[in-house]
Amino acid sequence: MTSTWTNSVFDSLIELLLRLTTDGVRYIFAFFSALTVALLLTPVVREYARKIGMVDQPDARRINKVAVPRGGGVAVFVAFHLVLLAFTVLGGGAPISSKFDFFWQWRFFLASSLLLLVGLADDKIGVRPIVKLTSQVAVASILFFSGVKVGGIIVAFPVWLDYLVTVFWIVGAINAFNLIDGMDGLSTGLSLIACVGLAGALVFSGKTADTIPYLVLAGACLGFLRYNFHPASVFLGDSGSMFLGLCVATLPLMTGSRQELVASLGVPLLAMGIPIFDTMLAIWRRSARALLPAELIGVGTQTSVMQPDKEHVHHRVLRRTLNQRSAAMILYGVSAALVLVGLIGMFLRNHAPGFFMIAFIVATAVAVRHMISVELWDTGRLLSQRRATLRQAVVVPAYILLDVLFLVLAWITARFFSGLPLGRDAFLYNLPMVVAIIFVALAVSRSYRRVWSRAHARDYVLLTLALFASTLLVACLMLMFGCEGYNLAQFTMLMFACSFFPLIGLRVARESTRSFLHMIEKFVIREHADTERILVYGGGVRFKLYLNEMISRAGSNKTMIVGVVDDDIHLKGRIISGYEVLGGSDRLVDIVQTTGATRILIACDLTDEMERRLLKEFAGSVVKVTCWKCCEQPLR
Repeated sequence: MTSTWTNSVFDSLIELLLRLTTDGVRYIFAFFSALTVALLLTPVVREYARKIGMVDQPDARRINKVAVPRGGGVAVFVAFHLVLLAFTVLGGGAPISSKFDFFWQWRFFLASSLLLLVGLADDKIGVRPIVKLTSQVAVASILFFSGVKVGGIIVAFPVWLDYLVTVFWIVGAINAFNLIDGMDGLSTGLSLIACVGLAGALVFSGKTADTIPYLVLAGACLGFLRYNFHPASVFLGDSGSMFLGLCVATLPLMTGSRQELVASLGVPLLAMGIPIFDTMLAIWRRSARALLPAELIGVGTQTSVMQPDKEHVHHRVLRRTLNQRSAAMILYGVSAALVLVGLIGMFLRNHAPGFFMIAFIVATAVAVRHMISVELWDTGRLLSQRRATLRQAVVVPAYILLDVLFLVLAWITARFFSGLPLGRDAFLYNLPMVVAIIFVALAVSRSYRRVWSRAHARDYVLLTLALFASTLLVACLMLMFGCEGYNLAQFTMLMFACSFFPLIGLRVARESTRSFLHMIEKFVIREHADTERILVYGGGVRFKLYLNEMISRAGSNKTMIVGVVDDDIHLKGRIISGYEVLGGSDRLVDIVQTTGATRILIACDLTDEMERRLLKEFAGSVVKVTCWKCCEQPLR
């Protein structure tokens, strides 16, 4: 089997080399002619932009420290269209390929020219966001009615849906590359990598003639990058970044097919991975901060969704590296790796699903780690703030509606996988009976009178028993109506399992949110200079109660627990509620020095001798010693 797979790979490489050798001259001309035009034209555009005052002035939000001309994207635009026109003229009017004919050239020139003019207006005098968005939708609409559609690649969408999906795809890509253009050479370099990857995808799929526009755009980007890499002497501006986004989004739709879905949409998605990821985070982050009180996010006034910030991906990488060149190279590497994942997936073919799954898991882990200190933190604080506004009149109906929805979904799932029919009669008669019986059981067990944010194990046991008993009752009633025993037993188990997890999950969601926020809080506030680091002495019930108090204030704590000390030798090295037991009281001084604790919190009963010892050891020290108690006392 291994030998067969190796031979297949070898044959594919030989075929690829033959195709590249046959049309090599055209590919070299496409790339280097665009590179030359961009190299010669960019200084001209730069000086003209400086002359007319189209200059990017430094401010608090921008990275550049000196004034830099913008609008350099004009050089990329001209190089791209000029070289494609030269191909058509030198070819005697013959089309570049079956996909990229002369009709495509002039309609794409028309659409991209409109976008370029709007971008230049924004670079020179500034344009309102709604005007930019309207122009982007107009450009996407022109291309859609010219035959550029997403629907032909995936499935045959209705026209209205195909229009919405295509416009969303193009406008989203335009804004993604516009948002990521906040650091020297970043948007240009990512576009260059995307073009190379997309050209490679077409070569692997046997469409070598269609690679010409990608190679032309890659050459134009590389020529402009000579002046745009750090320290940049000219910026793309909105005119250039939006044009690059338009090209990367639109060109794959022209060469796409259902047979090569990975090449048509998979590789473009990976090629635009960083811009898309950054755009999604920006929308998420700004939406959460727009709803948060101004004092929680450290600003004087309420923020808005459209308000720019310095939390983009490139800003965060730059803060870690403190060097624009290093930050750009890191992001180039990530983008190249994503493109390589797509190309390897195309090359492996039958092995692609497993490969993509591994890559997805790794990417998810990296993304979550990237989002912890900002997006997840702000969202958790938002949920914590809004939690107090929920009233029983809102919570109970929400529980009821969601319970009914989960029960309906569980019924459909159980019927489908147990082989029972899902016809009209089942929906009219069986579904209402099943949902009604289980819902009544939940109501009788007083599920909707319990405060689930303060529930204990007993409450969840009663909920489980009510669900289990009602499911068995449903099975008995269905058996009376003649359902087959095997299917019925399978349906019963599936119905219980498919309804148990959503119903329990719904009720622990609010507490889980606060616990998750507290976990994130540790990562966020440990870098703050004013954070108080607490070493807890005693890992028993009082520690758990104190921890519950901290979790209830998650999002507003100025203290963090750095570890636990307990004299039980069996607990050393173990984890209690997420915190490691670092040792006993005999090593307390050493543990304080190791952890950098600024306060020792006593969460257990101490003998008089132990109290005197603690006071003596830390007398005159900057480390404070406090005691946390939760006990019954007479009212005075």
